[in-house]
Amino acid sequence: MIAMLTVLLYLGLILEPRTAVQAGHLPKPIIWAEPGSVIAAYTSVITWCQGSWEAQYYHLYKEKSVNPWDTQVPLETRNKAKFNIPSMTTSYAGIYKCYYESAAGFSEHSDAMELVMTGAYENPSLSVYPSSNVTSGVSISFSCSSSIVFGRFILIQEGKHGLSWTLDSQHQANQPSYATFVLDAVTPNHNGTFRCYGYFRNEPQVWSKPSNSLDLMISETKDQSSTPTEDGLETYQKILIGVLVSFLLLFFLLLFLILIGYQYGHKKKARL
Repeated sequence: MIAMLTVLLYLGLILEPRTAVQAGHLPKPIIWAEPGSVIAAYTSVITWCQGSWEAQYYHLYKEKSVNPWDTQVPLETRNKAKFNIPSMTTSYAGIYKCYYESAAGFSEHSDAMELVMTGAYENPSLSVYPSSNVTSGVSISFSCSSSIVFGRFILIQEGKHGLSWTLDSQHQANQPSYATFVLDAVTPNHNGTFRCYGYFRNEPQVWSKPSNSLDLMISETKDQSSTPTEDGLETYQKILIGVLVSFLLLFFLLLFLILIGYQYGHKKKARL
C-alpha cells in the first residue's frame, strides 16, 4: 500500500509540472471589442477572444468577478470565440480579460481591455482657445466643463490616431466643474474631431454623453530661419542676377551707340 502511494505521488509530481509546461506553450490570447471599446448605452457590442487551434473553451473574465463572466465554445475556425452583449448597460462596463483551455491546460490571460459605456449623464461642453484653426507649433487649450461635478474629464481625438488625455476636474463654489487640456506645439497629427466626456472616480468605465464636437485644423508653416550657407547662396544668386542685368544693359547701350555712330558717319559721307 505504501509502495503504491509512493508511486502515485511520484507520478503526480511528474505530471503536474508537465501540465504546467504544456500550458506555458499555449499562445497568449488577444482580446478586442467590435465596433469598439467605447459604446453608447443600449447598443450592441461583441467581445472577441482569439487564441489557439487547440482551444476547447474560451472564458471571458471581468475584473472583480470570482468566476468567469461567460464561457463560449470556439467558432468553426476554433482559434477564436465571440461574446455578445445585445444592449450595453452599466453592468457590462468594466475591465475584461480572456483565456482559453485545451487538453494541455489553461492559457495565460490576455491583456486587459476596458469596455466603456457612454450616455449615463448629460453631456459636458467643449471649447478651444485661441482657435480651432491654427498653424503648426502653436500651443492650444481645450476646456471641458459641466454643471455636474464629475471627478475626471477625458478628451478624445476621434479617428486614426485615437489620442486621449485624462485630467482631474477643477471646481469652485457655484461654478461648473472643468478641466483644461493644454496641447503644446500642435502638429498636423492633431488634425481631427475632438470630444470630451465626464465620469466619476468610482465608476471610471461609465461616462457621460459626448460633448459637442470640435474640428481641429492644423496648417503647416514654412521655417523662416535659414542657415548661413543658405543665406550666402541666396546673396550670391542676387548678385549674379544683378551683374547679368547690368551687363545686358551695357551691351544694349553700346550697341545703340555704335548704331548711332554708324548712321552719323553714313550721313557725313553722303554730304561730301
